[in-house]
Amino acid sequence: MLLLAVLRDLGPYAWFIVGALFLIAEVVLPGINLIWFGAAASATGLAALAWPPAFGSGLGWEGQMVAFIGFAAVSVIGARFLAARRFDDGADRVNRDLTAYVGRELVLAEPIVAGHGRAHWGDSLWRVTGPDLPAGERVRVVGVDGATLRVEPVHAVLGEARTA
Repeated sequence: MLLLAVLRDLGPYAWFIVGALFLIAEVVLPGINLIWFGAAASATGLAALAWPPAFGSGLGWEGQMVAFIGFAAVSVIGARFLAARRFDDGADRVNRDLTAYVGRELVLAEPIVAGHGRAHWGDSLWRVTGPDLPAGERVRVVGVDGATLRVEPVHAVLGEARTA
């Protein structure tokens, strides 16, 4: 009750304190996106200052809560939209839909022996299956079995394309 009384006495400035607490929590708790709620609380404080009770009906606590929820929704959705556009480099799809990468060429990092080997893809090594081939051979992804790429030598794929 004492905290509520202090916040009520602070008026719109309480939102700035709440915003600062969200920003501190953002720094202390990595992985939780609280910065947008801090920005929404600060925006709510500005809105409450813009409509003080002395100049009309003012922005009561109900209006302040609605403003906070609105600002928070807009900031979170806007940040997600901007982040998706800015950081959509396809790196997050590497492990989700490997079939989209059928047809890419890789270089064998380790020879394929008894049908199993490893190939470089970006900065990672991937398990590959295919005909026995030496390390350094260029291969093409022709299919996916779970997290294992089925490959064939590039010259074999080209030969099939010519005969098809």
